[in-house]
Amino acid sequence: MTTLKSEPVLSQAEIDTFWRDGYLLVRGVLTKQEARHYASLILDLLPRDLRIPDHWEAYDGRFKPFNTPGNQSFDGPQFIPLYQNERLYQVMAQLLDYPRLLVRDGSVAITMRNDTPHESDLSQDLHIDPAVPEDVDEFLFTPEEVEIGGCYYFTDVAPGGGGIHVVPGGHRIVEEESRAVPRGRQLHDKWRNIPHLKSVEVTGEAGDFVLTHHLMPHAASHNRRPEARVAQFFRYARDDQPWDSGDRPGDGPVGHSYNDLQTKAMTTLGRRLLGVDSW
Repeated sequence: MTTLKSEPVLSQAEIDTFWRDGYLLVRGVLTKQEARHYASLILDLLPRDLRIPDHWEAYDGRFKPFNTPGNQSFDGPQFIPLYQNERLYQVMAQLLDYPRLLVRDGSVAITMRNDTPHESDLSQDLHIDPAVPEDVDEFLFTPEEVEIGGCYYFTDVAPGGGGIHVVPGGHRIVEEESRAVPRGRQLHDKWRNIPHLKSVEVTGEAGDFVLTHHLMPHAASHNRRPEARVAQFFRYARDDQPWDSGDRPGDGPVGHSYNDLQTKAMTTLGRRLLGVDSW
């Protein structure tokens, strides 16, 4: 079995912070120039006439482009470097203490200024996005089940600038509440609406990555600033993860769905993370 060497990136204090709080801001995963490049790619998805395609989602100033109807992953050759970013891979492998990882998602979001008054800072309900299927009644709470996700900030995100909201220690609250009752996976409308917890906004700079535990309650927030917030989301899981949501394009060395332009943009690490080659 072949693995790639993973160099430590996080300090022990940062590792402890992630497992205590359930989230962590990793500074400078991309350079400012790289962040500007990807922000431009995503902003160019907006039609010049602002006629938003029917298959996109748009609410409260937040646009969620879809690559094609029903497909939110932007994984063209120009985006492949983000999937295979070596520093981010090293962070994930260090936290999970496991080198053979798979990456998925790749959805993007553009959050523009929204001055409409709202009682809440959030533009969506607090929720979790675990890989555990919604028809499963119990989480396993095993190391194999843990998934780490989050998003690149391609633009600076100041307070009130549409940053992702999280609940410090929320992943531990979700585990405690789920363990306390039968069918804990089904609480709070399958954990799609968690109104009893309070969240905080994660600010950062262009090029930073916000890490979140898969049981972390989180939500989008309103952007009250003139600058648009541009982000892209990714999830990393072990290759022996017990649940498979089925939305990962690559499916091992045989039968993957990537075209020649995509695979040409992949490094050795990228081919493994994207399921083109086996670990």
